Amino acid sequence: MTRSVQYVCASSRRAMNGRLDESAVWFEFDQVAHLFGMSAQQATKLLQQAGTTGDIEPAKDVRSSALCKCMLSHRAVLAVGYLVNYGRATAFRHWCASGLVVLFR
Repeated sequence: MTRSVQYVCASSRRAMNGRLDESAVWFEFDQVAHLFGMSAQQATKLLQQAGTTGDIEPAKDVRSSALCKCMLSHRAVLAVGYLVNYGRATAFRHWCASGLVVLFR
């Protein structure tokens, strides 16, 4: 069963709509780049860096969708976020820690 979720950044008011499945929340790649205020090219480089350093497992944390080119798990969003904007990534991590615990029950 897939449920929709929304994250709204407290500092920038930028929002991301995601889909919750049994193990992760998935967000569109373009929304993640927008959340952290960077281009898709910059986000791609940081995503590759996160995969190279082992911060994410690309096979588990990145996937394609029929609706969009690339989806990132909340774990991948955090990894990219910490590489570019620590403050927004920390706020997202707090949301994951508090909001997702309730959603996964």
